[in-house]
Amino acid sequence: MVLSRACGVFVDGELLRHARALGADPTFRPSFHQIADFREVTDFRVTSAVVREMVHLSPFGKGSRRALLVSNDVAFGLTRMYQILMEQSPDEVAIFRDFDVALKWLGLAKDNEELSSALSRVPLMFGPD
Repeated sequence: MVLSRACGVFVDGELLRHARALGADPTFRPSFHQIADFREVTDFRVTSAVVREMVHLSPFGKGSRRALLVSNDVAFGLTRMYQILMEQSPDEVAIFRDFDVALKWLGLAKDNEELSSALSRVPLMFGPD
């Protein structure tokens, strides 16, 4: 399981660094599931070119399920563009506004409290400028 969390200003560079770091991590496995929490992002400064690049940088593979958590329409739009571009990839990407529904989709509903607590302690992949 990969837990990723963001807050503050969402920028191209930090997003790319996070994807590259995952791919370079020797403990990472392409079949890992992911929860990527964007609910605390306050400003989106992500270009469509970087969203497209993220498709090619994704280290996730067959069997992986990735739940993207959002809290507003701007975040939904950006993650939806990514989801559409990922349709041909071997992993599954879904967008959620509700943490419990995301966990259910991942098959982890019984681990709600533990994952919620763990996610709150995850170092930010990017944060306030």
